[in-house]
Amino acid sequence: MAVYKFKIFVEDNEDIYREIEILSGQTFDDFHNAIQDAFKFDKKHAASFFVSDDYWRKDQEITLRQEDLPLDADEIKKNVSPKKLMLATKIAKYIDNPRQRFMYVFDPAVKWAFCIELMKILPDNPKMIYPVCVKTIGSAPKQYKQTAMAKTELTTDQLLASMLNEPEIADESEIYQAIKNDTIGIDEGDLNHLEGEEGEETESEDEELFDNDEDGDSDDADFGSEYISDED
Repeated sequence: MAVYKFKIFVEDNEDIYREIEILSGQTFDDFHNAIQDAFKFDKKHAASFFVSDDYWRKDQEITLRQEDLPLDADEIKKNVSPKKLMLATKIAKYIDNPRQRFMYVFDPAVKWAFCIELMKILPDNPKMIYPVCVKTIGSAPKQYKQTAMAKTELTTDQLLASMLNEPEIADESEIYQAIKNDTIGIDEGDLNHLEGEEGEETESEDEELFDNDEDGDSDDADFGSEYISDED
């Protein structure tokens, strides 16, 4: 049986890629699991392969889940071809040229996208267990990006938790600034105003004490006289 050797790279970064060898008789479900393992993803979300042309334009969709097979109204209007199920579709069915391309999309909410290109067709190795990742270049991207949720949507506790996981926020002033920006009902201008008022009040109190000392009418002197009066 023939072995297909594919290169799979992150859509916006060709420097991060994996090379996977898979038997022509294996399914797109096998290929899906191999890609998930190679990039250390958790296999918990929907996924689809799309047969593509030389410009990475998507055509036939081969989806992971049975419930995703029905076409929606927009797809019907566009005359989209009926979807295929990964588990029931062999890879060989859609290999039409020596440099066949596919797009692989995982987790519709985040829209992880990978470009897949056939590199070689090889004889199988009886000692090899397929599919197998034969080359790894670049560190796998983190599956769950913190940018997926805007910081303004986080509670203060969630914000602090996210900052603990972000080494680039190491300065206390930056953490304070982040907390101030997340304050509900008070914007940065209000906080600055409040801080100014506190500073003014402290300064006026200091001036009053200083003036009293100059006049010689300190509170300590009054306190002493009252104490002596009570004893008499």
